[in-house]
Amino acid sequence: MEISIGKTIKKLRAEKGATQEELAKYLNITFQSVSKWETEAASPDTMLLPKIAIFFGVAIDDLFSVGDINDFERVDKILKQSGEEISESSFLFVKRYLIGLLDENPTNTEALRRLIDLHKKRIDSYTEIAAQYAEQAINTAIDNHDLHFVYARLRGVQWDYEPISWRFFRFYEGFIKKYPDNKEALVNLYSAYIQTYRYTEAEQIRDSIKDEITRQILKGDTHIRLGRIEDAMHIFTNMLNANPKNPELCFDIGERYRRLAERQFSPSEHEVYFNCAVKLFEQAQELFDRATPPPPCQSVYSRAFMYDNLGYYQKAIEMWEEIIMRINRDYYNDDESESNKWPHEMIAAIKNKITERGQ
Repeated sequence: MEISIGKTIKKLRAEKGATQEELAKYLNITFQSVSKWETEAASPDTMLLPKIAIFFGVAIDDLFSVGDINDFERVDKILKQSGEEISESSFLFVKRYLIGLLDENPTNTEALRRLIDLHKKRIDSYTEIAAQYAEQAINTAIDNHDLHFVYARLRGVQWDYEPISWRFFRFYEGFIKKYPDNKEALVNLYSAYIQTYRYTEAEQIRDSIKDEITRQILKGDTHIRLGRIEDAMHIFTNMLNANPKNPELCFDIGERYRRLAERQFSPSEHEVYFNCAVKLFEQAQELFDRATPPPPCQSVYSRAFMYDNLGYYQKAIEMWEEIIMRINRDYYNDDESESNKWPHEMIAAIKNKITERGQ
């Protein structure tokens, strides 16, 4: 079969949504030349093929075969060859093609699966871009907790078992050579080592942290990770006894009990962790209320999420209502303010759960 490159160019141009004039301008030729290719009155100079392929986001070979290969095959090729970042033209082509298939058949599983892969690749691409900007920002504000927190999440450092990008280790291992006492970086690197079972390296990082409270909390985290929860609880109890009026410490340890309560333990163990979390969150909020005007209410948020996750929906609603009250009281907002939009949405979502479950 004789393959027409002109028909291929016309097909690709239509998929891209480009005009003959736009392609001609990119190639520095006249639009009449493009028209002749598409009507098979002439063929493009071979020296132009690389630029034509770049314009459409395809390989040169595809210019000769696009009209004859299965389009799913081409989609798979684009997804495979695009690496970590897919070009805008390739993304739009794949999206238009797959959406078109779904318009014809909404149950087309193959098209749906590839749409998932396409958007997952876009998410990964944007996540990588965000992480690179976070690295740049951290280097300009080395002690900013929020930046370190966001960066750790972008790179996969979570309480749960998630893969961590090798770029995370490369960045922070280089960062602490410049700033060996930076607690935010050391804590993030420690957490990543623990999450990837590199306990010896984690212990070395922990021992280099100067703040005793931070070191002890991380030691407790290691015990939890290794299943030695009673040892962790012993450490946390001693810390609270030594620092009974430290609201941040109450909150941080409360968060650890919350995570334990949300895991699948026996009913008796769950009750212990749940009660400890509630008590510490309440204690933390009481201390915050005394010390800081306006007081932060992260412990109220934590209780709201914990109650929601564990199915205590009425309690969760009460926490969100308390958050609204605090926002109105401490920041002079009214109930319809933008700050209250999210709490109201959360209350509505929880009420829907109650209705669905018949509670």
